[in-house]
Amino acid sequence: IFLSILEVAFYEISAESSYSAAYAINTAKLLLLFLFGLTVFYTGEAMHRDRELRIQPVLWSTPVSNPVLLLSKFLTTISLALILMFMVGLMAVAIQIIRGHTPVDISAYLIVYSVILFPMVVFTTSVSMTLNVLLRDKYVTYAVYIGVGVALIYLYNLGFIHWFYNPSLYRLWTYRGLIESGSEQERILVHRIYCLALAGLCLGLAHLGFQRKSAKGFGTNGRLGSKGWALALTVVSLVVAVVTGSMVK
Repeated sequence: IFLSILEVAFYEISAESSYSAAYAINTAKLLLLFLFGLTVFYTGEAMHRDRELRIQPVLWSTPVSNPVLLLSKFLTTISLALILMFMVGLMAVAIQIIRGHTPVDISAYLIVYSVILFPMVVFTTSVSMTLNVLLRDKYVTYAVYIGVGVALIYLYNLGFIHWFYNPSLYRLWTYRGLIESGSEQERILVHRIYCLALAGLCLGLAHLGFQRKSAKGFGTNGRLGSKGWALALTVVSLVVAVVTGSMVK
């Protein structure tokens, strides 16, 4: 929290549209790195905690479906990230008031955090969960994830910031583009749907690749079982990702 509000607390903030927007943008940019680390490492620890504590056989023998075991860890990480975002936003508002940069526009924080940060958190958490399920080793997952992250940051700094492989929209968004109707706003919204669709695709793959056996296809009374729902989610998310991805140019 301290590092995320460091710039707005000790440096002069220039406001292009409003001070609230400037504070929200500055804290959001600093939060991206910490949210990335939080989602990667916390998801990895949550996914492998049961095995390390040697209670995995007990949990897997309980009469619950795989989504209960997987989505609980997924939602826990999302909740932790939301708490961090809320605390940083709260501290930023307090600093804004103390420095006399009023009035405070809460909607600016909500727009920036919900459109820029939240989809990125959902995306990185789902990718981390999928890698943990498929690779089955948290340290290998950390190495792969950090390696890909470092490679993307290197490419971004070289100017390769295409929308297709830029889930954080690094250097591709402005606050004016978020609030004003037009092509930029439409492109940003389509891109966020694209990221959420990729997140759904990853969640579906995580359920399909989960080691614990579950009902396949149709369960009782002709209803879809866990594998059936996972397959449906994977197919639908893939279609939405392909459609929205083709629109992001």
